[in-house]
Amino acid sequence: MQDTLSGGLRPKIIAIVVLLIVQCLSGLYFSLILIAELLAPGHPVIVSGISIFTGFAAGVALVVALASPVIAWGLWTLKPWARQRCTLLELLSLGIGAFELLEPRLVSSIAPITCLVIAALILVVLYVGPDVRALSHA
Repeated sequence: MQDTLSGGLRPKIIAIVVLLIVQCLSGLYFSLILIAELLAPGHPVIVSGISIFTGFAAGVALVVALASPVIAWGLWTLKPWARQRCTLLELLSLGIGAFELLEPRLVSSIAPITCLVIAALILVVLYVGPDVRALSHA
């Protein structure tokens, strides 16, 4: 296992950990903006149409953002559960990013596109290359 870590596996883990930290920071920023907009004075909490899911999307985005450092720590310390949890987290993040693209009240689509790009990059780094099997058994 030490040969694998000194070879190509450690740079992949570093790249994934950095991307997870960026995902955490951007997710906190964007989800807290959505929650603040939802709870702002003068805005009804109960809305109609697709906007009714704004609170749910903001809550899930906040959970993804808070779970990212835990997954990053698990990958950094080579915990056996980290790879599967990272995959689940990124699939959830892709779903939330795709859903947020449909949100009509967003001023810009930078937040969901950033979420989608970061999640896609993490999945690509996680699953592409000859070290994939070594990472799952680390």
